[in-house]
Amino acid sequence: MIEIVSVITPATIQDSGRFGYQRFGVPVSGFMDYISARIANYLVGNPGGFPVIEFTVGGLILKFHGSTVFAVTGEAEVNLNDISLSPWESYWAKRGDVLRVRLREGMYGYIAFAGGIECSKVLDSCSTYVRANFGKTLKQGDMLKTGYAILSGKAGRSVPEELVPRLWGNKTVRVILGPNVENFSPDGIRTFVSSEYEVTPNSDRMGYRLEGPVIEHSERGADIITEPIARGSIQVPANGKPIVMMADAQTTGGYAKIATVIKVDLPKVAQTRPGEKLKFRPTSYKKAVEELKKVETMMNALEKFLNGKLNLFRIKVMGEKYLAFAGREDL
Repeated sequence: MIEIVSVITPATIQDSGRFGYQRFGVPVSGFMDYISARIANYLVGNPGGFPVIEFTVGGLILKFHGSTVFAVTGEAEVNLNDISLSPWESYWAKRGDVLRVRLREGMYGYIAFAGGIECSKVLDSCSTYVRANFGKTLKQGDMLKTGYAILSGKAGRSVPEELVPRLWGNKTVRVILGPNVENFSPDGIRTFVSSEYEVTPNSDRMGYRLEGPVIEHSERGADIITEPIARGSIQVPANGKPIVMMADAQTTGGYAKIATVIKVDLPKVAQTRPGEKLKFRPTSYKKAVEELKKVETMMNALEKFLNGKLNLFRIKVMGEKYLAFAGREDL
């Protein structure tokens, strides 16, 4: 069992999400940063979609009431019994140990435990969706039960420095323009792709509200007949200020969407703090698919490497340094 001793800023249990229920108006929810969350699970030998603790800037304190193996991902400070540890590594914890975590950069960090976290699923998922009372934010005194796992061999794993994702700070993210691009003037589209937009404090797991130059609509205006919303969609209401729809976004909406953030760049958006800035660079659907395939290939290789099924080699070719995975397992 794991006891939540203190929660400084909101923390929840999340898994890969609640799929198949959007037609009933239920958001997918799940990890805000699916890359960091999946790596946390890989470090402790879990499948990538297992439930983890998703914590925010201030972090939390927890106490172990039994032995387990855990890993923390994110740009985090990690202390076990006041001894500083590194994120992106797995460690053994024993009964009575106290873990403190907080973020140095970024918005979300993850704690995974070998065997995952047992929970009562709602619509096939452990993901917390506060607006519908599917689960709740963690609070002092909550007790979490971890799933069964063989712990030997799970501690002491680490992500190679070159593969630690760099998702923090100001950044450029790639978008596919549309699907309602006809609702924006040419000047409005130029403004969107050439300006910086600051994430405002009025942002949460549902959507990131941005402040910056006003995006001009065409004569069609800001309102459309309500239609489905995908994660990463960028709505622009009548005030011309964009909103990036995130994990807990509603399933339909009536504001025109100027673009959609490609999936591989959504973790960058999620990890942007209020006051930090985003720029948007158009790309193509074909390029978005290529980038997704590259990331998934890397994640697959990383999982197998951490589970001892692949070896990692650092090689140098024509003066350039590369990482190469090799082993008997196919990627």
